[in-house]
Amino acid sequence: MLTWLLLAIALLLLVLIPFAPNLVRIRIRILRWLHWNWAANLLENHFRGWVLFFRIVLFVIAAVLILAAFDPSH
Repeated sequence: MLTWLLLAIALLLLVLIPFAPNLVRIRIRILRWLHWNWAANLLENHFRGWVLFFRIVLFVIAAVLILAAFDPSH
C-alpha cells in the first residue's frame, strides 16, 4: 500500500513539472494579495531562475519517492 502511495505522489510531482511557471505566477499573485511586494518583486525579477529551481525540486522529490518506493529493505 505504501509503495503505491509513494508512486502516486511521485507521479503527481512529475506531472506538475511542466506547470512550474504557472505555479510561480500563482505564488506571485498570492504574495501581492498579502501585500508582500518585496517577495513578489524578487520572484518576478528572477522568474526563470525560480521556475528552474521549482522544476529541479519537484524532480528530486519525485526521484527520492520512487527510490523509497522500491527500497528492498522493506
